[in-house]
Amino acid sequence: MDIAIIGAGGSVGRAIAQMIVSERLLECGQRLVLAGNPDGPSARSLFGLTADLMDAYAEIYPQIDVVLAPEDVQGDLIVMAGGATIPPDQKIENISRDFLATNNFPIFERYASALARHGHGNEIVICVSNPNELAVAVFAKHLGRQRVIGMGAFLDSWRFRAEIALDLGIRRQKIHGFMVGEHGANIVPLWSGVHIYGYRGKELQDALASIRRGHRTAHFSADIAQAREKLTGLIAQGQVRQAYAAIEPYPPDMRAALKSYVTHFSGSKTVMGTAKTTLELIRTITLGSDALISGQVKVQGEFHGIHSTIGVPFVVGNQGVARIIELSLTEEEKELLVQCAHNVQQKIDAVMKS
Repeated sequence: MDIAIIGAGGSVGRAIAQMIVSERLLECGQRLVLAGNPDGPSARSLFGLTADLMDAYAEIYPQIDVVLAPEDVQGDLIVMAGGATIPPDQKIENISRDFLATNNFPIFERYASALARHGHGNEIVICVSNPNELAVAVFAKHLGRQRVIGMGAFLDSWRFRAEIALDLGIRRQKIHGFMVGEHGANIVPLWSGVHIYGYRGKELQDALASIRRGHRTAHFSADIAQAREKLTGLIAQGQVRQAYAAIEPYPPDMRAALKSYVTHFSGSKTVMGTAKTTLELIRTITLGSDALISGQVKVQGEFHGIHSTIGVPFVVGNQGVARIIELSLTEEEKELLVQCAHNVQQKIDAVMKS
C-alpha cells in the first residue's frame, strides 16, 4: 500500500513521515509520497527531509518521492495534514477557529478536487488538518463519504482512555470508551459506553462515578468553557506549569479536552501525540481487518437521526468506512451530541456557501 502525506513539510506531517519509515509501515518496494507547497518552504525542505530519512533508515526506507502539485499526489492511503494551524505564539485571547476555516477551506478544496480528477478511485483519505469536520466534509463531497475519515474523535478517544487509565492506575489498553462530536472543545464523552477489563456491574459503576468527581454530561460544555477561561489567563501570563497543575483536579473527560489546549500554547504543540495516533489509525486500516473506532465522518441519519459531519463510532477497514454503529446513548449524551452536530453543520454550510 502506497501512502501520501499532504503537508509533509509541517511539524505533524514530518513526524508522521518519520514514524511511517521507522516503524516499517511500508516495505522497501512501496512508496511514500511527500507532498508540499511549491510556493512555501516545503518546496526546499521536503528534499532535505527525504535525504535525512534515507540517512537515518538506510536499511529499511521505502521509495520516497516529493511532489509539489496537487494533481501529482498519488497513493492508496492519503494523509491530509496540510494547511494553517493556530500559531502557538498568537495572543491566546484572540484565538478563533474561524481563522482555520477561512484559510484552510481553499486548500482542502484544491487537493480534494485534484484527487477526484487524478486519483485511481479507491484512495482512503485520513484528515488530520483542522477544522477536522470541514476537511472531512470537503473531501467527502469530492470522493464519497466511505473513503474519508477524520482523526479528531479517534485522537480524542485515545486521550479519554488514557486519562481514565491514569485515574485507575491501569494501562490504556484495558479501557474501552469513545469521544464523539466536534474535535476540540466541543467533544462529547460517552461515559455510558465505557467498560474496563476486570470491572463489572456495580464495581464498574462505582469506579466511574468516583473518577467523574460529580461532573455531569449535561454540564460538560459549560464546564469546559469555564475551565478554559481560567487556563487562558494562566497561559497569557506565561504560567504553563500552573496551567497543567490546574487541570489535574478535573475528571478524565475534561482533562482529555484541556491538556491539548495548554500543550499547543506551551510552545510544544501536540505534534507527537497527533502523529502517533495517526500512525495507529493507518496501521488499523492497512491490517485489513475491520475495527470499531470513533472518528469524523459524514453522517446521513444513521446515528440517532443526525445529518452532519461529526465524530461517531463506525467500523473501518481497508475499504474505508464500512458502516456507522448507532450506540445507545443516555438522554444527556444524545442532547449534547445533537446540538453539537447542528452547530457544526451550520459552520460547514456557512464556509461552503461563502
